[in-house]
Amino acid sequence: MFAVILKELRSTAWVVALGAIAFGGFLSEICGVTTLTRHQFPTHENIFPLVQPGWLLWYGFIAASFAGSLGLVMSLNDGARGMWAFVLFRPISRRAYIGVKLLTGGVLTLTTVALPAIVYLVWAKTPGNVAIPFDWSYAQPAIESCGWAVVVFLGGFLTGIRPASWWWSRLWPLAATVVLGLMLWLSGSVAGGFEPDFMPSQAQYWGLCLLVGAILVTSILHVVDERDFA
Repeated sequence: MFAVILKELRSTAWVVALGAIAFGGFLSEICGVTTLTRHQFPTHENIFPLVQPGWLLWYGFIAASFAGSLGLVMSLNDGARGMWAFVLFRPISRRAYIGVKLLTGGVLTLTTVALPAIVYLVWAKTPGNVAIPFDWSYAQPAIESCGWAVVVFLGGFLTGIRPASWWWSRLWPLAATVVLGLMLWLSGSVAGGFEPDFMPSQAQYWGLCLLVGAILVTSILHVVDERDFA
């Protein structure tokens, strides 16, 4: 099992590196080290930057792009290298093998998406860096994005592993998780939200994350059981 984790870390290192570069650029801009996008994402001095629409859109876009790409790469990599016939007939069961891949990818997604937000929040909490008083409630949109990024990763993984005759029918798990994330997260945090009756509470939001994640994991395991990888 440890060997599978190392294999996945090696094979996805380039995706993580690209994600780190993208998030590094985001941190550089939001912290004011560089100002290449200030005209596109203006900062209002009386509002905490990480809850402003422009910065949240950028952060969410990078998070969704990274999570979806990681899911696709982890699910397609074995097939592209002709390794399915080898890995699926080892002592470890199919479900255990895929489970290790999902666990590794989920942890990578959560870590890569959460770390930039943590770095920025710690930086913003340091006196003199942000012009307004700091409050940990400002972390809520970033925390919600981290949770849904794992769902997008699972959607990307299911998209890559499921057989389908047409690319648009194969792509629906990834597309659905991204669109649902836009509705639940971006619409509430960025656009000012729908009417309260249409927006989930915190408990409902995390319940939906768990529910959709469980559905995706179940679907992935079903595909693994039924698909002929020969």
